[in-house]
Amino acid sequence: MADELVDDPYAPAERGFRSVALAVDAGIARVTLGKPPANVLSVDLLDELARGLESLEYRREVKLIVLQAAAGCQYFSAGFNVRETVGESAYSVLEGFRRATDALFKADKPTLSVVAGPAFGAGAVLAAACDLCYAGAQKGVMRLPEVLGGSFNTVAAALLPRLVGRRKAFELMLGGAQVAPAEAERIGLITKAVPDERLDAEVAAVVQRFQAQSAPVLQAARRALHAGFDVTHGDAVLAAEDVYLNQLLMSEDATEGLKAILEKRPPRWKDR
Repeated sequence: MADELVDDPYAPAERGFRSVALAVDAGIARVTLGKPPANVLSVDLLDELARGLESLEYRREVKLIVLQAAAGCQYFSAGFNVRETVGESAYSVLEGFRRATDALFKADKPTLSVVAGPAFGAGAVLAAACDLCYAGAQKGVMRLPEVLGGSFNTVAAALLPRLVGRRKAFELMLGGAQVAPAEAERIGLITKAVPDERLDAEVAAVVQRFQAQSAPVLQAARRALHAGFDVTHGDAVLAAEDVYLNQLLMSEDATEGLKAILEKRPPRWKDR
């Protein structure tokens, strides 16, 4: 576990990062939760997470953001610090979680969560908020138990219907039952359940596929997808066309990709 963000000219100016580490290498940004054993999402950790994600805004070379737990953590995250969800601190927790998940949604880069251990409550929502989510088929269980303790997760209330549909969202939030990774994949809560012993290799293969692609093309495609989530079909198509015509086609890699197809050769991406 790193004590602070990796020294980097693009890293946030604020220091004192104790529970989150950020490293960027070969187009991949790895954001690691390192507060063992459970990666409890305290106000302080959420602040570090948000600042780390926000620091990636202008890293145009980043092709994928990987959110993971540090080695030695038993959980991906066990969710909020319960003591902070009542009284005056409740506002700070909700604001901090909203800021962190907003940073994921607005990252302008594809995001991937790796759930090698249980993800409960806000931890499950954080993992599901990423564009892709790979979970260990045995250990990567998820659960939203808040309703059993007299509360609910505000981000889940907005996110789950979009991910799994209305009826499953009601079942997950109001039932509080544990969801096995295979079932989570079936309903669309995660992307893929992978045997625990193969999870690292599977994630490494995904990372390699992203590294082989063009950063601006990936970013433009993600913007087009996100622009269409909460609008009508017609408006979504228009938004995607705007990204395609006014952003993607302005990049050198868009021209290179077409030339490579016509010349029947692999593209030589410049990531610009």
